[in-house]
Formats: sequence, C-alpha cells, structure tokens
Amino acid sequence: MLRKYTLPLFLICLGFLPLKAQNFEGWITYKTEAVNPHPDKMPDSVWMAGVKEQFGEKGYIIQKYFYSEGNYFSEIGEGENKGYQLFNRENKFIYSWKQGSDTASSVNSRKNGDKIIEIIALKKRQEILGIQCQGLLIKSKSEGLTLWYNQDYFKMDPKLFKSHDYRFWNKILKEIGCLPLKMELEGMMVHIVQTATSYKETSIPKETFTIPSFKVIMENPAN
Repeated sequence: MLRKYTLPLFLICLGFLPLKAQNFEGWITYKTEAVNPHPDKMPDSVWMAGVKEQFGEKGYIIQKYFYSEGNYFSEIGEGENKGYQLFNRENKFIYSWKQGSDTASSVNSRKNGDKIIEIIALKKRQEILGIQCQGLLIKSKSEGLTLWYNQDYFKMDPKLFKSHDYRFWNKILKEIGCLPLKMELEGMMVHIVQTATSYKETSIPKETFTIPSFKVIMENPAN
C-alpha cells in the first residue's frame, strides 16, 4: 500500500545573482516526487499508479515557498487538493491546512523525536538551475537526508530559526547557512526528491504570513 507522505519542510521551503550580504527574501518553487523506495519488491508501474492516485496524473506535485525575515509559507499542489503550510514565528508552530477548510493541524517546531547520527560532506557535485552545488548527507536514527546547495546563493541566518528543531531545520542552516536547491529524503518506506525549478528574489508582503482563523486546530500527537 502506498504510504501517504507528510512532505518535508524542507523541506526548506529561489534573477541568478548571488546573495552575499543579506538573507534571501522571495519565493522558491520545488518539484516534489515520490520515488519507489523498494523497486526490487514493488514494480515501478504499481508504485506510479499509487503516486498518481495521490499526486494526480502528473505523478508529482509543485510546492511554492515564500521566505521573509524568519518567516515561511508554502502553497502545495493545485486545484481542489491545494494545501498550505505556515510557520508562525511568534509561537514556533507550523500550521497545515487544505484550501477552503476551517480546520488545521499544527506541529511544534521546537520538538524533534529523531536524532542526528552523522553528517558527511559529499565529494560529488550537482548543477541545479545553472548553479554548481555541493552535497551534504545528514544521517539520523530513522532516515537519511541529502542536501544540495551553494553558500554563495540564498543565504539564511541560522539565528532566525535557532529553535526550529523539527526536521533539523536549525541544524541544517547552521551547517550550510543557506537554502538548499535540492533535498532527497530516504527512509525505510519513503524516498522523496524535492528539486528547485524556479525562484525570484522579491519583497513578500507581511500578510502572507498571517494565520487564518480556524474553528479547529489539532496538534500532531506524534510531535
């Protein structure tokens, strides 16, 4: 059975001019794909049928992240299945909801049930959107996360997210000091690849990061 994914924040969430002296403000669009984690046990055709059922006929979803002054907001998917995710800088909670819904779920970004075991700098390089990126592998107790980034681009001060331990976001920024262009998450039953496809440095209105009024907010019990 195809697992329903809670997409990483990475999840983390880009002109071509390097941003050397300030934090990135603008938006990044990612293509998010669910890759068959066990092609030796499940045919790709069966896997993709399940992915299309969840993600639509294209077999992937588009996520657009907006960043400004330690805030982030994302639009996930499109049409009737469009969803949103917002980090509240004041109380440090992350809220997720579907379009038109008066109910949201929340995650305390200061908590993380996982633990980093090892951080490995990779020798190989990848070019993403014309930018040469170096790789970093973060191994935790439950999964492995590979990041592709260039520290001359899309800088982000780790102090803005110093308490954001969920998905190791504070530790990631401390290691690389910028927003990654690609992230690959691999675990026992998950293989998610998130790759930047476009971005723009621009001012983001403050109201973008305003939490809607919900009738019900359910805190994630696993957090």
